[in-house]
Amino acid sequence: MASSTRVVIVAVAFTVIATFYSLSELHRMSAMHADAETTKFATHTGDNNRILRAGGQNSAISTSNSVGTGQVGSTASVGTTATTTAAASTAVSAATTTTASTTTMGSGAHKCYTYEHTELWGDVVVWGTLNKKKTAGECCDACLTYQPTGPDEPGCNVWVYCGDEVKCGSQHQQCWLKHLVHPEASKPARVGPQTPWTSGTIDVDINADPGTDTKKSVGAPRMFHTVTSAQGAAVHWQVRIHYYWWKKRKEECQKAGNCEMGGFTRLLHSGQSDDLMDELPTVVVDPLPQSMVEHSWYVVLNRPYAFVQWTQRVKIPEQYVLMSEPDHIYLRPMPNFMKGNAPAAFPFFYIEPSKAENVHITKKFTGEITQKQLEEIAPIGNSPTFMTFEDMKKVMPTWMNVSIAVFKDQEANSVWGWVQEMYGFTIALWLNGIKHVDLFLNMQAQPPWDQEMQMANGKPFYILHYTYGMDYKLSGEFTPGKFGEWRFDKRTYGSRPPPRHLGEPPKNMKNDLVRALINSINEASAALPCWDQYAETGKAVYDCEEMKTLTDPRFKKDGKAIA
Repeated sequence: MASSTRVVIVAVAFTVIATFYSLSELHRMSAMHADAETTKFATHTGDNNRILRAGGQNSAISTSNSVGTGQVGSTASVGTTATTTAAASTAVSAATTTTASTTTMGSGAHKCYTYEHTELWGDVVVWGTLNKKKTAGECCDACLTYQPTGPDEPGCNVWVYCGDEVKCGSQHQQCWLKHLVHPEASKPARVGPQTPWTSGTIDVDINADPGTDTKKSVGAPRMFHTVTSAQGAAVHWQVRIHYYWWKKRKEECQKAGNCEMGGFTRLLHSGQSDDLMDELPTVVVDPLPQSMVEHSWYVVLNRPYAFVQWTQRVKIPEQYVLMSEPDHIYLRPMPNFMKGNAPAAFPFFYIEPSKAENVHITKKFTGEITQKQLEEIAPIGNSPTFMTFEDMKKVMPTWMNVSIAVFKDQEANSVWGWVQEMYGFTIALWLNGIKHVDLFLNMQAQPPWDQEMQMANGKPFYILHYTYGMDYKLSGEFTPGKFGEWRFDKRTYGSRPPPRHLGEPPKNMKNDLVRALINSINEASAALPCWDQYAETGKAVYDCEEMKTLTDPRFKKDGKAIA
């Protein structure tokens, strides 16, 4: 890898650390507040898998009455160590070319996907300096036929080949065989016309995009229900903007035809109705009782319990569900990302259950499993995730039980910190026998690390997730890790909604997604009635002067949303 690329990656790694500084403090707090009492929940190996998965007398809730990527030592072709981050390819803009060829091995067929002008990460299993091949096809065959030296050693699922004699120079015909946990969850190390490498993956197409799948347009739409969990003032205004854009995109989706967007539910886990009941379709459920485990500083633990209640209480017409969150803005109509009945989700680079330093913690909740089994656990949280409603009914109690067990384990609580319930979710999937999740990086963009409305390979983003602070100088220069002269951070508006007409980002700021975010918030706050009074008080009202001239067809004259 070029030295400049290494510098960029190292710089990005430090800025990510800076961005997560506030979360690190929460990690420290979590260790202080963790409850060491372990009589109610199993947190070690042995028979705990059965307890966490199926409930039982020691679990928080029994199902018997139910009614209803990142890699350590990932390397580029020259063996340089790097860690994949959310921003690893933000500077890349050229599209890649994907072709597929099928190679048969023994009694089974394996498909080799090829990407020109692309260099993929991976842990090296065979060094290219010692493994030269005449063609990319031969390199693919070498990956397919590679035999690990031992049962716990990684196989080959990624290969990188340099076939351009002029551009490759001394690296010409080098064939690097690699192993990468979830190749579709990692952005390429390099992409573009100046990249001489051709890369390939085995059985996984990193450029797959259900939104442009022509086969799906032939059959009946696979309708999904969007459910967004919410609680507290910080997300009160976010969920109003979230629902505004969900409705707008659904209208576009229905006009285009073959729309798969079904119903919507705000899952309010405060236990009490609020002032948005008439504006958003809402189901109110109880928070996790503090008597069960004291978690007042970590309200996120209410979420798994909320989904347990929801799946047991409701009946929905859709077979599939999209789990979403208030800080999601829909950039375009959402397709159902599921290829079959396996879940589909966005991969998070910081969810690494198979990473060396996490393995012993993960095994506390899975039992003693192999490295291959560890790598089956997907690098995801519960959102954004598509899954069948039937699978949800099975998985939600396990998610709750595992999340509580993680919270009560001091080491897991401290190390996994603010994202511990995300680990709880993906472990719960695995414990319930769901060993495969289709991963799509273009399901969600995360500015400011993502900059454009589509990925480098041309796949469009569908959700804009505004979880990070965004800081720029007035000249447009990005200033990650420190407050900029222009700044947007949702945490600024933790107790009161943002005003209408948020200031535009600097003119020379080169981040289309940040600009799209501000425009989206401004459009929604301008359209939603009585927002000025709302920004002052934090209470939604529908009796202001502008109600008399309301033109938005999504609202009645009394301000109530049209279902």
